[in-house]
Parts: sequence; C-alpha cells; structure tokens
Amino acid sequence: MEQVVDTILAPFNNWSEEFIKLKIAVYPGRVYPGNIDLSKVDEIYLDIYRSYGRNDVSGMEVKAIDFTMRLVTQRLLYFCKEKPEVYFESESEDFWRIIFESCLGNPRILGYILYYCYETSIIYGQRIGVRTIQAAARRYYEEKIYQYFRLNKFLHETFEERSSIYSLKELLEEIVKRAKELRSYRESKVMSEISGRPPTSHFHVLAEYDQVLSTLELNFFLTKYYEMRDRDGREVSVYALNYGLCQQQTISFGRPREKREQRLYFVERIFDYSPIIASYIKVNQEIVCGHCSKRHPHEMLPAIQAFDMLCPECKKGTCKIINLSRKYEKLINSVSEENLLPDTELGILKTLHDERKQMFAKEIAEELDCSYQLIGKRGRNLAERDLVERSENEKGRRVFEISSTANEMYFSETPDDQMDFGEN
Repeated sequence: MEQVVDTILAPFNNWSEEFIKLKIAVYPGRVYPGNIDLSKVDEIYLDIYRSYGRNDVSGMEVKAIDFTMRLVTQRLLYFCKEKPEVYFESESEDFWRIIFESCLGNPRILGYILYYCYETSIIYGQRIGVRTIQAAARRYYEEKIYQYFRLNKFLHETFEERSSIYSLKELLEEIVKRAKELRSYRESKVMSEISGRPPTSHFHVLAEYDQVLSTLELNFFLTKYYEMRDRDGREVSVYALNYGLCQQQTISFGRPREKREQRLYFVERIFDYSPIIASYIKVNQEIVCGHCSKRHPHEMLPAIQAFDMLCPECKKGTCKIINLSRKYEKLINSVSEENLLPDTELGILKTLHDERKQMFAKEIAEELDCSYQLIGKRGRNLAERDLVERSENEKGRRVFEISSTANEMYFSETPDDQMDFGEN
C-alpha cells in the first residue's frame, strides 16, 4: 500500500492539478495517505453506521433496510422485469428487515444469500420466505466464513503470524460463549421485561478496542453496527455477530422493538464486552523488542507508545505487539512445513472445495478478485504437488478440480479445528 501510494497515487493527485481523478477503495482503518492531503479528498463511507445516519440507531436501521429493499427491487426490475412479490414472500412485516440483517447492507453477501435461496426455493417454483433467508445465511457462514481459521493454520507464514490469527479465534469463542450465556439472563430490568428468548447478537466495547476486532470484522465474523455512548457516557462501538453464526448457535438477532427506550438496548451494561477484550489482550499479547528480544508486561504499553515504541530496556530497538494463541499453540505446531501454502493457493483450494465441480481459471479468479493468469500459474504449481487436477474439457479449455489428496489434507476437520462455543 505504501509503495502504490508513494509512487503512483500521490504524484498523480498532487501534480496533475485535478486533471487526473482518482477513485480508490480501502478498508476502514487501513488508510495510508502518504503525501496526499486528506482534507482535500472527498471521503465516502460504506459502513452502515456512517452511511445511514449517526444520530439515532432506529433511523439508521430504517434507512439501511430501505437501501436493501431498493437494491433488490431495482435489480429485479432491470434483469427480470418483475416486482419482488413474484419471488419473495415480502408481505411479511419483518421480511426486508431479515434480509438486511442477514447481510448488514453488504451487496456481495446478499448476492450469495439470494443465490442459495434460488437453489433451494426458486427452481422448485416456491417463493423465498424468512426461513429460507435464515437457512441461506447460515449456509453462507458455514461455507464461506467458518473455515477461515482452519485454513490459516496452513498459511505459509511464520508461527507468530499464524498464532496471531488463531488468537483471534480464542477471542471470538469467548464473545460467542458470552452471547449464549446472556440468553438466559433475567437479572436486569430490561431483560426481565422481554418475553421469550432475548436477542444477544450485539455487544459494545470501548472505542479504543476497535483495532483489536478489526480482523474479525474484515472476515465478517463481526460487523461494526453503530457508535454510541454507553450508560456511563463513554464512547463505545456496537458490534453485531454474523447473522448466519447466530442462526447456527440459536442466538436471537437484533433488539426488542416494543418500547422506544429499547433503542438503547445495545448499550445495556450486560452487553459491555470490554472486560473480555482486556482479558484477551493480557493473556495473548506480548510486547517484544526487535533488538534485545526483551518481553515487557502489557501494563507498560501506554508508556512505551508515548516514546514511539522505543524499548525502555536497551534504548535502541523498537518494540512490537505480537498476538500469540496459547490455546491452539499445539495445533499450529502440528502442521508440517511442507504442507504450508501461500494465501492465493489456499484460496484456490477453498474455492474448488466449496464449488465441488471443475472450474475455469477465470471463474476462480472472479471468486478471489485476482487475474486468471495468476490462477493458471498457481494452479500449475498445485497440480505439480498433486493438490489440483488440471485437464482439458471437450472444447480444449483448461479446467481445474481439487484432488482427493488436497481434500483429505486441508478440509478434513479434526476436533481441534471446531469452534469452541460451549454447549448449545
């Protein structure tokens, strides 16, 4: 990112005097501006909590649901020349809200969910209802998101990199366990007034912990839902668990809507997960000097940060924060060096495994957002290791298919690979 910005984007932006217009997409919180003056740049946020209003969570939800409905309606009118009622049981009061919650305004996720609904309902002459959406969201989670941690133990990176990823698995497990515990919590006034199982899919943390949760959010286990002040007046970020994950673990999604004061449901004190994040940081994070290898206690982090991460021990090296997974250390170490693969190769294997069919390089490339030439080259490398079968179809085009060896090695689930979310 730094090389692209410094050598291409910044010169174009600063020297072209508006002759060259740049449109750049970046992930939230991962912006490197270099010499570009951000005060002169128009920033358009796609996060739901920024796109649809920041004054009231109810207003944000209304606008986000309306966007989802308009998105689906306009696509159907353009491509199918039909109204939504032909394909959806949209007479249901909660239908469009459920569709929004299943994707949280992400069009790509919505596309997958509707495709799964097509496979299970439309081709059989049935309309898509709420239960179909819920089942499709669960399928999306289990097929596209769930395998993130299991596959990354095979990532061709250092032990520390893979351990850092698995430490986030521990954090996610603790968050989901807490959400499941709160299903039966009735000791607060708000929870005691709710009939049936209360929704526990959302939680809040201090805004300073956003960076800790960013990788889980990037991989759609969580989504930042809103920014609010909690009952103590602190700035907090509200997060929502993945809707398909909630379906799998029987966690009710959303919030009660009978009373106006329930719009503050997400910042009830029982949903403060900041202690969970703080405990995770204390157990799993280490502060290590790159020069003298001295390990500093986490309590010293603010002081070390005040001096630009300069090591207080040797006064020469720079300290780094390293996440290590204590719980899954043995599992990560059990993977043989020769079985480690770069990220692209793992992506090819996962795509072929998920689709369960022969695929062209172009089809795989569309799934992984890369060029078909890259897929062809990496596919040849995988074929040489007997992980992919390369052949030609009747028209002479090259097709790829995952081998039984790769299926057995990378996609057979062990007990340690499963999420430890506690008892259902």
